[in-house]
Amino acid sequence: MPSIRLLHLTFAGSGRERAQVVFDEKLTVIYGASDTGKSFVTEAIDYMLGARKLGLIPEAEGYSQILLGIALPDDSVITLMRGPQSSRISVFDADVRDLVYRAADLELTASARGSKNISRYLLERLGLEGTLIATNDTGGTKLVGFRDLLHLCLVNETRMVSKVPPVLRSTGTSGQTAHKSVLKLLLTGHGEPVTDARPNAAQRRLQKGKIGLLDELVLDLQRQLDPQGGNETELAEQLRRLLAHQDTVAGSLREITRRHTAAVARRADLAITVGQYDQRLAEIDDLLGRFGLLRRQYESDLDRLDMVGEAGNLLGYFRTGTCVFCGAEPAHQNAAHDQETTDLHASVTAENTKTRHLLSDLRLTIDDLQVQREDVAGHRTFGAGQAEQADLEIARVAEELRPVEDQAAEAMAARSRIEKELGLHQRIQELQEVRDRLVADGAVPGGRPTGSIPAGTVAAFDRAIERALEAWRVQLHSVSYDQYTAELFVGDRGRTGHGKGMRAVLHAAFAVGLANYCLSEEHPHPGFVILDSPLVTYRQPVAARRTDDENLPDSVSDYFYRDLFHQFTGQAIIVENTDPPADVTRDAQVYMFSRDPDDHRFGFFPVGAAQGDDVSES
Repeated sequence: MPSIRLLHLTFAGSGRERAQVVFDEKLTVIYGASDTGKSFVTEAIDYMLGARKLGLIPEAEGYSQILLGIALPDDSVITLMRGPQSSRISVFDADVRDLVYRAADLELTASARGSKNISRYLLERLGLEGTLIATNDTGGTKLVGFRDLLHLCLVNETRMVSKVPPVLRSTGTSGQTAHKSVLKLLLTGHGEPVTDARPNAAQRRLQKGKIGLLDELVLDLQRQLDPQGGNETELAEQLRRLLAHQDTVAGSLREITRRHTAAVARRADLAITVGQYDQRLAEIDDLLGRFGLLRRQYESDLDRLDMVGEAGNLLGYFRTGTCVFCGAEPAHQNAAHDQETTDLHASVTAENTKTRHLLSDLRLTIDDLQVQREDVAGHRTFGAGQAEQADLEIARVAEELRPVEDQAAEAMAARSRIEKELGLHQRIQELQEVRDRLVADGAVPGGRPTGSIPAGTVAAFDRAIERALEAWRVQLHSVSYDQYTAELFVGDRGRTGHGKGMRAVLHAAFAVGLANYCLSEEHPHPGFVILDSPLVTYRQPVAARRTDDENLPDSVSDYFYRDLFHQFTGQAIIVENTDPPADVTRDAQVYMFSRDPDDHRFGFFPVGAAQGDDVSES
């Protein structure tokens, strides 16, 4: 979008030394002592761009021409020339920086009346000729004036700290609709449509209340929107990216869940296997215990049989000869006489043999069971080790699963929030379409302009203001513009509720944020900002806090100047009391008005122009 750039401001007069400041295409800083004409520069620029009068100071006596050099959007250069008390503005198609005597290439008036005026001339160069703004709630419109735009980018010291919202000119209701409509023009890039403002009587009675209700519903829905959420297009893009992210997270979640389920199933199988091994070991241990008792019984029986055999041998029960029972000699013994001792010996021997066979078989069985137990115990140890590894795997997968589940939950919450915001935008659009149909049918709006600024546009503008404040290191959050009250809010607190210093900073951020937003979106804007005393500071001999607000750090002025020099997309002209940092002083166009004829520059006017010591700053 086309914009203009200021080149210089020059006061020229016959026999007078020229008074001039040249403006840098990026940043110009005019600072220094009081009563040196700093604010007079701001007022002179305003005067050259159509203000009705200029409050002259004594140093301006004798200067008959005021020259303002301007670079137009087509890169051509013009110079506006106006007398200190004149309503006529001469246009020269050249860069004139000294007293001029030749005829002008074009003559204009400062008044907005007539076809040849400075406002219409500049609007034509900006591509805004014929653009309409709203004047009331009934569909009335008028042509926008360049002064309407200048109000939002040239801020004098009084307005900088005023409690009047930056968009408005006064606290009265007169003209508020037009002022708000100008901001709407800059933010949306479109003026009001040409409509038939005559109301339909029948629809006025029947539908005026409907439109008022729709306005209230739209306002209520817009208040529910997240100021940081973005517009509908941005939200749709966020949702698209979020859905893609959700698919990725869901894939990871499925894969990790599959591994977790497999690990848990394997652990369950191992638990069953280890349990079976434990059961078999218990059975074997029970058998070994029983067989151990039986073995000890057999060994005890053999010990008793051996003792019987040894006793029989010692007592001679098992030898031939004299009978140990009756004492008969062998000659007197009959055939059956030793049958009893023989049977006893045979019985002991047979029992000993049988018991040894049983003990031998039992020992083989016990040995086999012990081999089985060692094998089962080995398998059980291996299975327990695998179960422990499975537990570690489950724990590791669970640890891996936790952040993915958190990501999935966060993505779902974000999706819910975005879908809610999109639903609100869709509902607002539906209500606005209904309202537009009612207005198109001839109904009279019920208390609000014919069209509000889209909520997404307002949110983007809010972010532009916040970015400026963040760059200046101002400790504020959640800055929002209420398009219906035209007030700038910090959280729930309006700008008017802050002190002078913070009101000035917020007004400056409003102007800079608006210019940045319009220029980046290629919307109409003059292309420059002129801010007089945006930091409400003063020079003092010792280091101290420079502002009256605890949220403004001492270094805010340094960050302020650096941001305007390095990041601001337009042209900035700053009038202040404090000096900029050394790097900005080195690279930008900086004027220091010292009021000391032997140090730097005395003031805007040369030292010889001073008429005594009583010099005011208008």
